[in-house]
Amino acid sequence: MNLVAAGFLLMICFIASVTAAGLAHTWEERPAGDGSFAGVLFSTDGSTVYAGGNQILVRSWDGEKRWGGLSGTYATMSADGSRVISAVDNSLRVFDDNGQEIWTRNEGAQFRAVAISGDGSLVIGADNNGYIHSYKINGERWGRNKTDLIKKIAISPSKSLVVAISDMGLKFFSPDMEQIWEDNRTGSLDSFIAFSSDSSTVITSGDTMVSSFTHNGDLNWRKDVTQSAIIDMACSDDCSSIVLGSQDGNVWNLNKQGDILWKYPAGSWINGVGVSRDGSVIAAGALDGTIYILDTEGDLLTKTKTDTLIQQRSVAVSRDGKKIVVADLRTLYGFDLIGEPEVTPRETIATTFSVTSSPPITRETTLPKTVPSTIATSLPDTTSTPESALTPFLTIIALTGLLFIVMIRNK
Repeated sequence: MNLVAAGFLLMICFIASVTAAGLAHTWEERPAGDGSFAGVLFSTDGSTVYAGGNQILVRSWDGEKRWGGLSGTYATMSADGSRVISAVDNSLRVFDDNGQEIWTRNEGAQFRAVAISGDGSLVIGADNNGYIHSYKINGERWGRNKTDLIKKIAISPSKSLVVAISDMGLKFFSPDMEQIWEDNRTGSLDSFIAFSSDSSTVITSGDTMVSSFTHNGDLNWRKDVTQSAIIDMACSDDCSSIVLGSQDGNVWNLNKQGDILWKYPAGSWINGVGVSRDGSVIAAGALDGTIYILDTEGDLLTKTKTDTLIQQRSVAVSRDGKKIVVADLRTLYGFDLIGEPEVTPRETIATTFSVTSSPPITRETTLPKTVPSTIATSLPDTTSTPESALTPFLTIIALTGLLFIVMIRNK
């Protein structure tokens, strides 16, 4: 009886360890041919996943809806999942959530950057002649402006502000492309743009620097944060959690005031980061293929590995923090975060950080090459349907039941 009781207690401990947080490998997708995915997104409700790169893929989380095949080098999806835009050469095309082309606009030069509002009603494209164009939901031209060459565009949730990073610096536009404000103090160092959900705050980052602006362009703060180039950035809804991945192998978390809350040393370049709406779940993908899931305090919840190197800017977390999407060189992975947290402490640092006196140095990171646009007649089947991550747990429950039977018979 003592032996049976000891075995029962051991089994209970084992069950408790199984319920710790983990990543359930839910599905995989591979592009047709030798392509690769990069630049992944979730729709606001977490039901739809977008991946760009050499070719676009749009799929529902359960896989019921899947379409794609055209070039995704300059492409993105609206936050509600209703529209996808793709620019190839001098054509900008808009598709509905079933992959049907709604409208196309041709301009006089090749497009180099695109953006779409959360509801798909405002589309922005910048071309190689220095023009930035805006279009309404039906494809009607809204505005146009001649400016510096643009490399990145983002539209605020309120749709009242368009932020663009040019070769000369940061620019703010109205939806009709009237320039409101510009800042050339950092030149072309910025690479990433994020907004607070109320559109009152604009966060930009690039090289080793992070900046915060009001919607009017007033500078809240600017800080030199990392020792190496920032590779990716993600923000919670209120920008109280600004997550950075950098070439020095660290995941950084800053608050809305720009104070460094913590860093997590992964030891390998952090190629992609994502964060839930409230900052409670943070995902980071390292160059070596390791995916780290961290909580709001920077503690490690769980980790896993992909088959190859994780693509730059190719990690996303659903708003509720329960789903994670990651793209490596060959595959797009969908994971479900399951179980209860069992944290591993991380390295902590002071909430202040000394600003380096030397000026930032521009560093380049490799982006996917442009490929010809091809509409695929069909997508490859999902490569696998992984087994449920709960199978070991059910086995343990069965063994526990057998122990109870043994105890009853020995009375």
